[in-house]
Amino acid sequence: MTFPLNELTRLIAPDRAVLGVVVGQQGEQVRIATERGAVMTQTLDTLAQGDRVVIRNGIATRAPVARLRVPV
Repeated sequence: MTFPLNELTRLIAPDRAVLGVVVGQQGEQVRIATERGAVMTQTLDTLAQGDRVVIRNGIATRAPVARLRVPV
């Protein structure tokens, strides 16, 4: 019986991370624009519109930002 449940879980929430940008908020729910369309998900971080996020397991967190440090 676990195989059908695992298959359903995989179809509903894939394991891979999805990148996107926050376009709207409603409390803990955030609307995120991804390459596959808009997604509504929950977040644990404080996010603002325009923030880049990573969606893993249905929860949005801030995406790591590459920063270049130049020695002066």
